[in-house]
Amino acid sequence: GDGADGAGGETAAGLDGRGYADGHRLVSGDWLEENLENDDLVIVDLRDAEDFVAGHIPGARQIPEDLSLSRTDENGVSGQIATQEDTAAVLGALGVSPDSTVVLYDGRSSLQSARSLWVFDVYGHGETRILDGSWTLWESEGRPTSSEVATFETTDYVFNSEPNSGIIANFEEMAAAISDPEALICDARSAEEFAGRDVRADQGGHVPGAGNVEWTQAVNDESQFKTAEELRTLYEGQVLTGDDDKTIYVYCQTGVRAAHTWFVFHDLLGLDSVKNYDGSWVEYGNRTDSDIERS
Repeated sequence: GDGADGAGGETAAGLDGRGYADGHRLVSGDWLEENLENDDLVIVDLRDAEDFVAGHIPGARQIPEDLSLSRTDENGVSGQIATQEDTAAVLGALGVSPDSTVVLYDGRSSLQSARSLWVFDVYGHGETRILDGSWTLWESEGRPTSSEVATFETTDYVFNSEPNSGIIANFEEMAAAISDPEALICDARSAEEFAGRDVRADQGGHVPGAGNVEWTQAVNDESQFKTAEELRTLYEGQVLTGDDDKTIYVYCQTGVRAAHTWFVFHDLLGLDSVKNYDGSWVEYGNRTDSDIERS
């Protein structure tokens, strides 16, 4: 892009030139370093507590250990999205208000960041960003770090909208997608899981008709997201057909890796209809009524 669109957001974020449909939610180290003193930002470190204590981005906060963005749902499926109430409690504990911009980073190629962004999208938090390259790139570039734990005021966070069901899929939708000519299915797990050789549920294999592109292929060796052209090339043939109107269902084991791929499709490639099947294989592979393929 020429940087003229999106209120200069992409250019300001330092990622212009990658050709994303919408790159404003992915920010560079330069942008974040310039905004460390910005009171409108809440920087959230999603790594382990011990990693955080050893050093983190100045001012970064962590989710308290007694709170979580995931839960075991009423059907006993683990790793599912937290309730709206519990998600609001996490944001409140982080001192986020509805007009705060939340900037997320982790230690593994933005995996937990993408999942958290997706959770906040489901429930309707306004502005969320992901630090491109995550902690590993920030640290390797010698940017500012701190071992001080920031003090801040917590908030009483309340979502004022209904959840966005358009970006989350359940088992019934996933099963229906198999025979739907207007649907595409992407499996974000490893090739071994896809084939049914690495079995992490009662049954191994994949959803019939799914294309397999492991989530890690969307980032380069420095944990940065690849360019739009590289991403297109990666997914075309395997998943994408060139018809951007189709609904894409993405799944993995518990909807975490799939959320990373969801972010690539939804934001970076700008596809209209992308759903993360939150139950993913932990639900699908443990049900007796699932249609399963092995290769």
